Amino acid sequence: MSTGRLDLNLVRVFVAIYETRSVTLAADRLDLTQPTVSHSLARLRTAYGDRLFVRSGQGLLPTGRCEQLFEQLRESLSIIDASLDEQQVFDPALSSRRFRLAMSDIGALYFAPPLLRRFQQVAPRLQMEVVQHNESVLEELATGRLDVAIGNLPGLAASTRSELLFRERYACLLSADHPAITRQAMTLPEFAAARHIMVASPSSGHGLVDGILAQLGISRNVVARVPQFTVLPQLLAQSDLVVVLPSRVAQLYAAQGGLRALPLPVEIPEFDVRMHWHARQDGVPSSRWLRNELVITLSAL
Repeated sequence: MSTGRLDLNLVRVFVAIYETRSVTLAADRLDLTQPTVSHSLARLRTAYGDRLFVRSGQGLLPTGRCEQLFEQLRESLSIIDASLDEQQVFDPALSSRRFRLAMSDIGALYFAPPLLRRFQQVAPRLQMEVVQHNESVLEELATGRLDVAIGNLPGLAASTRSELLFRERYACLLSADHPAITRQAMTLPEFAAARHIMVASPSSGHGLVDGILAQLGISRNVVARVPQFTVLPQLLAQSDLVVVLPSRVAQLYAAQGGLRALPLPVEIPEFDVRMHWHARQDGVPSSRWLRNELVITLSAL
């Protein structure tokens, strides 16, 4: 392939199509027209002598050659963007940059509204994309696909920079009309006898609760497991189920009506809610601005 056939804009198009699996979504992300992205894809196919993407019911699927290219081009693009960002003055009032933040569904519920309000005030043209935590968060931070990851994520501590946003504790959430737990304080026997629902969130540190309970000789009667926190209000409102979750979100759900937040009847250590980023982003003005805004906005919650 002649290097004259490829420029930085084509690399951006390639990465955007790969990540979105769609010409239309890639065009939206890059603020380009769909014909422009389609033309760029045609140039890429010619340059590499490969179809790169094939249509399927799940969108555009990468070919084997495309898979090989993606890792190389994404890493190169990340390095180039970081070097350019370090040379530029970041003006949040004028920038239309897209920030990608990884957080759990419970994090999006609690963090996204105040962040969007803050951005509307100080950076109205900025875009915020929230993605779920997954097993590739560390890799995406390293390659620049993610700007920050937020939450109780002890697995990231050794490989990222981080800053404490706030300390949090656990609470119990249950129906306001729970048939067996009627007082404003739950006893330890009531907690042990209750039917519990558990959120299976392997990327977070919330699974440590049962380890601590086991050390105290307490075993929960877990009758159901769900993958997300946001389904809890519907599951709890008209049932005898109990869930253990971070206190701020428990209070948020309780304020919406039909649920009660109660203190745990056993002492569980508080945990850290932190933002994590890759060391490569330390000197990038836009990244520094984002991290400062996250501290200002989320530490006050």
